[in-house]
Amino acid sequence: MFDRQIGGGRDSIDEKLITLLTHDARMTLTALAQAVSLSRTAVQARIARLERDKVIIGYRAVLGEGADDNALRAVLSVIFSQRPCAPVVEKFRNWPEITNYYSVTGAIDAFMVVRVRNATELSQLVDRLSAIPGVGEVRSAVMLKEDFG
Repeated sequence: MFDRQIGGGRDSIDEKLITLLTHDARMTLTALAQAVSLSRTAVQARIARLERDKVIIGYRAVLGEGADDNALRAVLSVIFSQRPCAPVVEKFRNWPEITNYYSVTGAIDAFMVVRVRNATELSQLVDRLSAIPGVGEVRSAVMLKEDFG
């Protein structure tokens, strides 16, 4: 186990911690420790290592449907006109309207889920994204409802 932690590999306990935090990022260290049968200190060290190794890169609040009844959500498809894409993505990585970003294979380079107040803001967001050098094409599809959650 000592070699695994030095080498940075993940084991089944790390995977269980990741699963638990994915479902409830607000679990206390005590509850996590009980769930994986380790001490609170050992769990704290594992989480610190997972964060340091960028396995866990952040925590966030996931809003329910009723959190903002006036919000409009959409899926944007993006085709980049330059490679590599990473420098282009850095230009919009922290935009607050983008709730999820997925780099994918195929004719489309990326999908993102966005949340705005209305259609005008969606149009402005698409225009702002399209104006970034390296972004070739942006298409939007407004989300009507979420069937799985």
